[in-house]
Amino acid sequence: MEADKAVLMMSIRGSWADIFWFSLFHEIGHVLLHDRRHIFLENRVDDPQWKKQEEEADAFARDTLIPPKSYAVFAAERDFTQIGIKTFSKQLRIDPGIVVGRLQHDGLLPQSRHGLRTRYQWA
Repeated sequence: MEADKAVLMMSIRGSWADIFWFSLFHEIGHVLLHDRRHIFLENRVDDPQWKKQEEEADAFARDTLIPPKSYAVFAAERDFTQIGIKTFSKQLRIDPGIVVGRLQHDGLLPQSRHGLRTRYQWA
């Protein structure tokens, strides 16, 4: 493998679009933030360095998809109606399902509410 190349392996785990996009940006975060020669496998949960890098990649994905300041204002307003979510996602130019997934992950919206989320299918 060439030193200036990276390989990302993705799946449509769970098939939700918001999970796919978060996972993609998480992996991109590893490429941009960490040693490119390192292979990131999900089996080193007891390694503090691995945990730190996972947290950094999560933060990169979270903050790239939805900027922290914008999210803080939106979350404080608590308008989690479909119109409120669509308006916010339009301002950010992202799919409303990404906002719904983030709200669910943060415990601000019940997991049962997924009307704006999109499922992917292999063609």
